[in-house]
Amino acid sequence: MNSTVAPTVHSIEAKPGHRLVPALVGTRASNQIAYIACPNWCVDDHTDCPTMLDDIDHNGATVGVVVPTYYESDDDHAWSARLMADPNATDPRSRAAHLAVGDETRFEARLAPSAAEKLADELVGFAAQLRQLARTARLHNQTAGDSDPSMDEALRRLRADKWRSLSDEDIAALPIVRLLKAFGVMVVEYDIAGVELLGEPGHMELRVGRATRQQLRDSEARRLIAEYAAGARRV
Repeated sequence: MNSTVAPTVHSIEAKPGHRLVPALVGTRASNQIAYIACPNWCVDDHTDCPTMLDDIDHNGATVGVVVPTYYESDDDHAWSARLMADPNATDPRSRAAHLAVGDETRFEARLAPSAAEKLADELVGFAAQLRQLARTARLHNQTAGDSDPSMDEALRRLRADKWRSLSDEDIAALPIVRLLKAFGVMVVEYDIAGVELLGEPGHMELRVGRATRQQLRDSEARRLIAEYAAGARRV
C-alpha cells in the first residue's frame, strides 16, 4: 500500500499589524508551504512562485500618477510609490516598512517614513507651482489673442501659410511673434542702426541693431512687413 507524505507546514504567531499567510518556500525542484507573518498592507501572493525564506519581501499596493503628453510619438510618463519591507535585509531601514518611489525605469528611491513625509510636503508645493505655471500659460495664450474670434480667423489663415490673404487689419493686430512666423521672418542682430527687412516670405531676415530697444524693433518690424505686403498686392 502506497502512502503519501503531507508537506511540512510551519506555523508562527502573527505579530501586531501582521497576519499569517501561506508562502511557497524553496526552489522549483523542492518546496513546501510555510506560514509567515505578513504585514496587513502587503498585497503579494507568496504562493505564486517558490522563494527561499530569506528572500521573501513584502510589497503594498502601488499608487501613482500619469504625466501625459500631447506628442503622439512619445509615451506617457508615470510616477509611482508603494510600501515595502525586506525582513531579512542587512540594512535596518530596509527591514522596517519604507517607501519605494520611482518612475518606469529600473531606479527606485527608498524613503523612510520621515523622508516620505518631507517629499509629500514638497510635492504639495510643486503642485501649487504647477498650477501657477498652467495659469500663466493660459493667460499668455489669451493675451496672444487665441480667444478672440477675429484673431482665430487670422491665425487660421496664418497656419495655412496664406500670408497674402492677411488684411491690413490682421497685420496691424496680430501679435508680432505670430506675424513674424506668418511671413517666415528670422530675426538677426547686427552692428547697424535701426531695422531692415530683406528677402521673400518664408525666407525673410529682419536685421536689427544690437542697441535697438525691443519696442522699436517690434514697431519697425510691423511697419516693414505692412509695407512689403502692400507692395506685393500691387504687383
